[in-house]
Amino acid sequence: MGDGRRRLMASVAVSYVQSVLDYVGQAGGNPDAVLDAAGVSPDALANSAGRIEAGLFARLFDVAAEQLDTPDLGLAVGSAIRPGHYGVLGYVVMSCETLGEALTRHLRYQRLVADIGEAQLLGLPDGQLRLMWVTSKPPTRQLAEHNLAGWVSYARWITGQALSPTRVLLPHCAPADRRAHDALFACPISFDAGMTALEFPGAYLGLRMTQADPGLREQMDRYARRLLTEYAQSRGAAGQLRHWLRRHLTAGDAQLATAAAALEVAPRTLQRRLAGEGWTFNRLVDDTRRQLALELFTEPGMTGAELAFMLGFSDQTAFNRAFRRWFDMTPGEARNQPERLLASRG
Repeated sequence: MGDGRRRLMASVAVSYVQSVLDYVGQAGGNPDAVLDAAGVSPDALANSAGRIEAGLFARLFDVAAEQLDTPDLGLAVGSAIRPGHYGVLGYVVMSCETLGEALTRHLRYQRLVADIGEAQLLGLPDGQLRLMWVTSKPPTRQLAEHNLAGWVSYARWITGQALSPTRVLLPHCAPADRRAHDALFACPISFDAGMTALEFPGAYLGLRMTQADPGLREQMDRYARRLLTEYAQSRGAAGQLRHWLRRHLTAGDAQLATAAAALEVAPRTLQRRLAGEGWTFNRLVDDTRRQLALELFTEPGMTGAELAFMLGFSDQTAFNRAFRRWFDMTPGEARNQPERLLASRG
């Protein structure tokens, strides 16, 4: 463990995970059974803004491919991608004026969807462009094919044109039956290529979009920038700790030593990293409780005792004192004046 930085787990947005489950259901499979076999808790998908570990996402694909007896599942799911599966990124991209503008947004905001790898755009000597998915290790067949199929299918959908790459490059060996690949990409495919990429004419960047909407694009751009800032913050020590606290406050064990062990760092290391981000451990615990209190207080039927328990307080009296300190009112006053409580957000 020592003082080294804990390696952050790659993760995938819940909306992206939903693309797999949607296809499984449409194909007559059992999404719940796939989740169970892959070891993904349904609770992990309850928050539409949440994320799951990349390893679980890859496992989900493999389990679904086996359940449906569909070796080309990545291609099939990628072909069915729609804006909602990409979350805010999907709506930013579809509202752009040109495919080039859309691709710029994709490269800028891609981590909102997944951070398994990074899309990079390279120019080639013959006027072609290469869009590569660069990962720390070769992706599974399903993930590689899902990513490229999604890029191609979404580009076709937002331009309203039957676009095809000039070449597709995949890192795995060619399957025994590659008819699905040929039908989808409609171009030469290089397997065992040592990369995950597609090449296309540079002229494609000037293609107009069918649903261009400058007003919506500007609005979605602002939203995406804010989410990207929040994402970056969540990868720091404070963000990791806040995420852990949200799941463990109820246990009443919001202690520095316990949290540090869960985050795989020494307590002093955690304190130093928090200080570097402007926090102390106790202040972050208090602020996380405050945020959760705001979120949970409006739940219908939620009692003060239940709130105190969920936030990890020893009793309701301790919760009431904290509530008054946070919001300058009692829980009872807040229920009678909800607009005053909402004004306390921030």
